[in-house]
Amino acid sequence: MTKFIRRATMAALLSAASALAVSAVIPGHAAFAAAAKKDAKEAPPAVRPAIGKALNDAMKALDSKDFATALAKVEEADKIKDKTPFEEYQVSKYFGFIAINQPMPDYPGAAKAYNREVASGGAPEAEKAGMYNVAMRLNYQEMNFPEVLKDAAELQKLQPLDDTGYLVLIQSYYNTNDFPNAAETAKKEIAAKIASGMKPTEDVLGLLLNSQIKAKNEAGAREALDQLAMISTKPEVWGQEMDFVLGSQGITDHQLLNAYRLSMLAGTMKDTDFAAMATIDLQNGLPKEAIAVLTKGNKSGDLLTQANGLAMRDDLNALAAEAVKQTNGEVDVKLGESYYTYGQYDKAIAALEKGIQKGGLKDPADAQTTLGIAYLAAGQKDKAVAAFEQAAKAQGSAAQVAHAWSLYGHRA
Repeated sequence: MTKFIRRATMAALLSAASALAVSAVIPGHAAFAAAAKKDAKEAPPAVRPAIGKALNDAMKALDSKDFATALAKVEEADKIKDKTPFEEYQVSKYFGFIAINQPMPDYPGAAKAYNREVASGGAPEAEKAGMYNVAMRLNYQEMNFPEVLKDAAELQKLQPLDDTGYLVLIQSYYNTNDFPNAAETAKKEIAAKIASGMKPTEDVLGLLLNSQIKAKNEAGAREALDQLAMISTKPEVWGQEMDFVLGSQGITDHQLLNAYRLSMLAGTMKDTDFAAMATIDLQNGLPKEAIAVLTKGNKSGDLLTQANGLAMRDDLNALAAEAVKQTNGEVDVKLGESYYTYGQYDKAIAALEKGIQKGGLKDPADAQTTLGIAYLAAGQKDKAVAAFEQAAKAQGSAAQVAHAWSLYGHRA
């Protein structure tokens, strides 16, 4: 599990998104005033005249944005003893509105007010969903996670959670160390997104990954990482994915070369990787790619000199003539890969396809992966993904490399 733990930091991305979402669900003054007038017109339930007058005066003060006077009037109403549940709800609602909408918002005070609303038991049915929705976000912002869980449970009895609501709920399970419920809730949200033809969000997938890590569910964590890699461009996600590929047992030099090619695209190359990749290129007679890799990594010296020298003598026509003579596909595959490094993708695809068709290859899955890379470079995404998935059906390290490429192909 050390590879997961070293890089799994996605949950930290949630705090800002969740906090910002609070203002999006809190009613503005016009909506609040309309609701207050509606409450006043509806006979049951009612408030006593003393409370009603104080709250009406508070509303007049709010109309002119006189928050200090409004607060004083609400406090006056709050001093009246033996309030009914509806009166307690109304007073608390005014406190909450003022706390949020005053020039310097008081979010801790707003959370306290909304929790009073919930505890009052006097909220009209039509206002309950909005009350729980805002209370849940405010409690999350105040890191009162047990209250978040209660609010979310009540809200879900009335309506489904929105995307932010799910994030807040999952994060609250996570922050209370309830990793199984965090994972299950994340999977439920992911399944709902997929069923509706939408992609899961990176935040939810990141929380699922972290929850599976904390629950020591390595298979679940790897599955979550794969799902995340299919939608994410973040180097930390792909760096973790590449950790598995580059650490595959028995990985051959050429499989490693294909893995480095993916690492180049995903932006996860480390400083020492550039020379290592270029060395494999030169060992396989691919000086053009070696030069590009070393240039990308700002590397100079003997290796680059050697690559430049070999590139001057590179003769693809001779290699093509040799391929025609061979009954197995090894030279055709080598020719196709050489064309790929020169950006001649149509020729690369034709030679690779011919070599795979001839057969007799030492590593058919690796050749299939190379074909997929050429397809992807040529803009033939569907064919690329199909080639990667075919190669991933093999066993061992070749399958690991192909699987990672298939994830990238889905994302590309």
